[in-house]
Amino acid sequence: MTTEERLRRWLASEHGIAEPRRLAREDDDSLLVSKFPPGFIARVGETVERLDLLADPDPLAAATANRARRFPRESRVEGWRAAACDLVRERAADRGLTDEDAELVTAGIESVAVLMHAVLWSEPLAGDPYEPAEAERDAWRDALVRTEGAGDIFTRHYGSFEGRAVVAHCPGAPYARALLESAWRACTGTPPPA
Repeated sequence: MTTEERLRRWLASEHGIAEPRRLAREDDDSLLVSKFPPGFIARVGETVERLDLLADPDPLAAATANRARRFPRESRVEGWRAAACDLVRERAADRGLTDEDAELVTAGIESVAVLMHAVLWSEPLAGDPYEPAEAERDAWRDALVRTEGAGDIFTRHYGSFEGRAVVAHCPGAPYARALLESAWRACTGTPPPA
């Protein structure tokens, strides 16, 4: 039985993971598993680049501001999420990308929105004056530390298998971090807290 086959059995028995995972990389200290096919991150990167979402000036902030004028009673985070998803679908259609390509990015936007709802827990409305509370800034800092440090929210640690650490890492994490910063700026009108 191969290392990958033994690892799949271990993930199923120890962690209840029935969906297939492939062994993406292994070395003397660790095993990196992935539920994504080879080449996935390249496809995500190409899609994000073709959509030009992380440009300066920030097109997501402009789309969010436009939506806020139309829906002033909507939460700022929900407005960012909806505006970002709409912009992705619009640009995907205009640039010859498929619905599946757009879904690669909107899935990440949905994940970022979940985190932003937790960080901006006061649920500020688009049309109301708003300054992030210090506790919300602290929540952002906590989330940022977790995205950059050992407790990385984009990495799952499964434990040790046959003497090596088993981890799964979100291949789109660099884009998710950029989207988090965009969401903070668009939702608060302030730079992300340091």
